[in-house]
Amino acid sequence: MKKVYAASAALAFITVLSSSVNVSAADWSKATYADDDPDTGLVVSYDENGVTVEEVIDSDITKVMIHLSDVLADPADLSRIYQGSWKVTYTGLSTFTGSDVGWLGGGCYAASCNSAGYSLVPDQYKADESPIWNDTQTVEDSFKWLLPSSVPTSADESVFVFMDWSGLPLKSKGVTITYHDLVLMDKEGNVIPQKTTASEEEPAEEPAKEEAPVEEAPAEEIAADEADAEASIPAATSTTSNASTGNCPAAAAATVMAIAGAAAVVSRRK
Repeated sequence: MKKVYAASAALAFITVLSSSVNVSAADWSKATYADDDPDTGLVVSYDENGVTVEEVIDSDITKVMIHLSDVLADPADLSRIYQGSWKVTYTGLSTFTGSDVGWLGGGCYAASCNSAGYSLVPDQYKADESPIWNDTQTVEDSFKWLLPSSVPTSADESVFVFMDWSGLPLKSKGVTITYHDLVLMDKEGNVIPQKTTASEEEPAEEPAKEEAPVEEAPAEEIAADEADAEASIPAATSTTSNASTGNCPAAAAATVMAIAGAAAVVSRRK
């Protein structure tokens, strides 16, 4: 019985772990168009992990904007931010296989400075040196404010503008760009908490149900029940060989039924 309870407890613990969710992702629903100009990028979708955009016009610079003050759990933490990173995922790149795409990449205007920037490279090259692109490629971009005077002190100063500078026909090629996994840190590298969204909130835990204790029968009563059960087993099953009777299944069945009946008696007495 203890093993059963231990297994149940372990299963319950695993269930709780599997139902937990990431609660540090930015509220990307605040993402909008840079300079409030919808011609700088078309927001396709967003969720708690990131925002996906596409070009409005081929070969244009795609931009999407977010204010750090909108994603922090505590806006007062704005002055603590000194560094951070995020990932950029391009989807649909396989359409560029075999063609000369030149440079592909971008960066971010990170409030008072520019990000490190990023570039993408083909997965491999053909014999004629034309590129072969994987359909999806993810890179990382980052920023760091080196001077205290660079740190934003108000919401207006905390704007981040994520951009693709490729100058390629991404729209007609069906390429989309997703900015995601934003991490913000202080000087010491401690992660600064961000808001959670409704889909990230952990479900309320149900109170544990108490099981009624199982009453144990007195030792002498259990001994008497076991004696009754042993006496009820047919003698023929222990003295007659299978070869002489030729009825092994019947004898075994009778034995099982007798034991089951005795067990039922014990159970009723409990």
